[in-house]
Amino acid sequence: MERVSRRKMLASAGSGVALASALVGAGAVSAQVTRPPGGALLEWVERYALVLNVQGGDSLRRATGNVAPTGPGYWTGTLYADGDVGADGRPAAGARQLGTYRSFVWVYGPGVMPQFTGIHSIDIAGRGQISASGVTDISVAITGGTGEFQGARGEIRAANLGTTGAAITLEIEAIAATPGR
Repeated sequence: MERVSRRKMLASAGSGVALASALVGAGAVSAQVTRPPGGALLEWVERYALVLNVQGGDSLRRATGNVAPTGPGYWTGTLYADGDVGADGRPAAGARQLGTYRSFVWVYGPGVMPQFTGIHSIDIAGRGQISASGVTDISVAITGGTGEFQGARGEIRAANLGTTGAAITLEIEAIAATPGR
């Protein structure tokens, strides 16, 4: 058997494959596709368009113009497929509602793009619910879920579709529960 130095194995991009091929031969290793111990069983990235329902939301304090007021609030909205909503927040003809969004927030930095902390619930019809929470205006941590999303961990990122804040792109990047959790 050929002797392999530790330095060469660590320098190679696939050090696990290099070690295994040195021990059992390259042919046997290249045919096997395995996941490393503790690795995610399932990983996914999904994008949705969220249209906020300004009339369906509420706040303890009153807003001035198009600016979210500080303090406690409740926000709600509708999820559509990515690309089914224009920058003005209007769904395209034939766009289907894919789910609902609800959030209990505390706004500490008012504005069209407010700074807030919140607990978010995204219910995707027929698939399950994702819970998330955090202190940020662009991403929050996934804290759990039901249905397909049971035990999920990851992040939900948000970006305005236009300048009005009427529609938001949500990108959900998650992994399912892993062994040992």
